[in-house]
Amino acid sequence: MVGTDLRQQLNNYIQSMRDQGILDSQFQSVQALKTEENPHFVLETITGFCNDADNGIAQMTRYLEGPVVDFTNLTGLSHFLRGSSSSVGGVRMALACRDLRRASEANNKQGCIEGMARLKHEYNSLKEGLNNISQIERQLIGNAQRGRQ
Repeated sequence: MVGTDLRQQLNNYIQSMRDQGILDSQFQSVQALKTEENPHFVLETITGFCNDADNGIAQMTRYLEGPVVDFTNLTGLSHFLRGSSSSVGGVRMALACRDLRRASEANNKQGCIEGMARLKHEYNSLKEGLNNISQIERQLIGNAQRGRQ
């Protein structure tokens, strides 16, 4: 019964993130790849995404804050993070990356500064939600493992 309640809690939370426009249906595709043989798939995907995003955003901040803005690398990383965020269903973050990339391609420093602020905001919202999803996933995995013992 507890597992069912947790699964419902997880589904409700994901739906709430979708209703807020933070996630899109792509996240369901990630969930669909979780199997009994690989119950940690969603957790591993979230962890990998967050590590890449944390590192990418830190690097992008350095490119933007240098004495000369490195628009080329800023453009490349914004494109990379757009793909990464899209792959986990982070639609608002992907849109922020797209807008930052456009500003970078136009060598628009002020647009990049504003775009980075938006990107960081959207990433923080997405990361918080994904961390909550991870907590529930861990509980579900723990319950399943205890059930097999």
